[in-house]
Amino acid sequence: MNRQELGQSLNLKIEMIPEGASNRSGRTITPQYITIHNTSNDRAGADANAHSRFVREKGCYVLPSGKQNFVSWHFTVDDKCVIKHLPVNERAIHAGAGNAVSIGIEICMHKGIDQAAANARAERLVAALMHDLNIAPANVRPHKAWTGKACPVLLLSTFDGFVRNSDRMCREVRAYVVPESLLSAREFEAPEPPAEDVVLESLGVGPEEEISHDEEHELIAEAVNAFVQ
Repeated sequence: MNRQELGQSLNLKIEMIPEGASNRSGRTITPQYITIHNTSNDRAGADANAHSRFVREKGCYVLPSGKQNFVSWHFTVDDKCVIKHLPVNERAIHAGAGNAVSIGIEICMHKGIDQAAANARAERLVAALMHDLNIAPANVRPHKAWTGKACPVLLLSTFDGFVRNSDRMCREVRAYVVPESLLSAREFEAPEPPAEDVVLESLGVGPEEEISHDEEHELIAEAVNAFVQ
């Protein structure tokens, strides 16, 4: 498989979070890692399209206290497509300390999904990013590596194999020019700083309001499910 074929196999769609949204920082990063998540949402219809609508149109979930926690990530993957939400050199809100250095990928796990196909599509996306951004396989990490949370729940026991598959595909791809459809040259230019600091960023729930990983995912799932069609 060459790089063009690899890119075409993703069925990539571009659905960016609007500039100025509270879950879009506008802050530039140099991505050194790729962070893998599962959505932990098994409701039928909670696919990439539903998560794309959520992250673009709402981008937050509500804690028991009533506080809004804003979230974002770069790509959502299911068994049908990959959807891109942010430039890869823009900081997202998905992995605590990993926000500043990593690209966030959410893999769907809803009822009726072909999970093997979704995981394989995610492996291909990771391979493309490893190739295009010169990211080493050791720098492909589960969400758990940053926060201790049991995520990606479906891949933790086989994560090494997931990374090996991506690395194998990356190694097959040698001479290639990055396509405009995946990584624009503009993504390697520092964006203009925001006029004022209006970034609302969650780096984890404070000690005054601790919730479990399962409770957090239930709250996010509830918010996402409002966008299930």
